[in-house]
Amino acid sequence: MLDKILENKVKIHTRDIQLATYTHKDSRVIVHGVLKDRRYIRVFDVTGAVKEPGIIHNMDVKLLIKSDPLMIEDAEAKMLHVPMNECHTTLDTMEKLIGVEIKSGFSKNIRNLMGGEKGCTHLCQLVIAMGQEIVHGWLTQKRKNKSSMPKNIESFTEQEFLIDSCRMWTQQGPKVKQLEQAIKTRQSI
Repeated sequence: MLDKILENKVKIHTRDIQLATYTHKDSRVIVHGVLKDRRYIRVFDVTGAVKEPGIIHNMDVKLLIKSDPLMIEDAEAKMLHVPMNECHTTLDTMEKLIGVEIKSGFSKNIRNLMGGEKGCTHLCQLVIAMGQEIVHGWLTQKRKNKSSMPKNIESFTEQEFLIDSCRMWTQQGPKVKQLEQAIKTRQSI
């Protein structure tokens, strides 16, 4: 039903987030995130000032990620376009990311470090979105070469990222059952 409604509608605002992971060295990866907000119509801000269509936010974040434990080793950001020059003062929150582990509670931790009045909501949301890319990019880097299967489910080193991360990866879900079956098959050989 909503598809039909949107057929003849014109966009008024978009947010594009692009995320990518690049190999580095020593099992490290660099995760790159870009957030762009664009307004397509003229608006009036809270003071009554006219704001023309165009880019509102264009932010670029790069995180150097190390493993064992998976954590942010270095963090850099650029605000290429922001609505106010004062927005640039929030870039100091990036330093707080160094040493942050990528584990359960990552989003909450990021909000506590750089969200709300501590920083910039847009920068904070971009880093939160990067959390999943960090995990998937790092797993992709890790799995580019065939590795040995865990001896049992308890020694599955990726369980902290995958078990209970979605319905497919619940304890009784199909991915865990596939892994358990593969382990059982290997043990019987």
